[in-house]
Parts: sequence; C-alpha cells; structure tokens
Amino acid sequence: MLLRFLPLIALLATASLASAQAPSFLFFEAEQAVERGQLKFLIEAVKNADASADVFHSDDMTILQIRHNGGLSEEGYRTAIQNAGIALRPGTRTPEQLGLNVVDPNRPPVYVATGNETADQARYRADVEQWNAAHPDQVLSTTPVHAR
Repeated sequence: MLLRFLPLIALLATASLASAQAPSFLFFEAEQAVERGQLKFLIEAVKNADASADVFHSDDMTILQIRHNGGLSEEGYRTAIQNAGIALRPGTRTPEQLGLNVVDPNRPPVYVATGNETADQARYRADVEQWNAAHPDQVLSTTPVHAR
C-alpha cells in the first residue's frame, strides 16, 4: 500500500528541491565605484560566505549583483561585502529601479519571433514604418535582417 505513494513522494521531494535551487538576485549599490583591486577581495568575501554565490558588477562598478541560491540572507551578503572594505548604500535595489526591465520607447524597432512568422513580419513592418515616419534621418528597411 505504501509503495503506491512512493513515486508521488519522490516527485514532490524533487520539485521542492528544484525550487529551492532556483537562483535569486540581490542588487546592492556601493557608495562609490569599486576599485578593480577591491573586486578580488569582494568576490573572495562573498564566496567565503556562500560558495554557490556569484558576483557581478555594473560597467561603472557601483552596482553589485549577487546571484545566490538562498544560502544567506540579504544581511549576510551585505556583511560579506562590507567586510571586503566596500561601503554600501542602505537597502537593495530592484531591477526596475536600475532600469533593467525597462524598454526605451525611443529605441529602433526589434524583430520579435513568436513562432507566427506572418504576424511577426507584419508587426515588424508596421513598427518600422512608424519609426521611419518619426525618424526620417534614420530610415530602416522593413525587411528584417535575418530575411535579407
């Protein structure tokens, strides 16, 4: 009787472990740009606190991104970063605050493949025609690059 439920229990255990392993991201803002020499100590401090965490930075070296699997709390990562000699501004930043998920309305049109090529090309052609009307000095072809 118990063997009947064993596959279900195994499936639930696997699903819970998989969701626990999904990476999360934290964004910290440094008071001033992180020096290249400090970067090694920063990565080492974070790795010592959580070996599975990864450290990334913005081009101007003021935003620090930590990819983690829940090994530490936000405060734990903050402490590790500050122990590396980097002063942080209070709190964390969201991707929206940093402009990561914001699409610039003034950017040129982009071909988006959804699987319906006819609709994709029609949408792209309409977007390009609208762009060309608004930007006569930057005229784009209505044929997507991959179709030329």
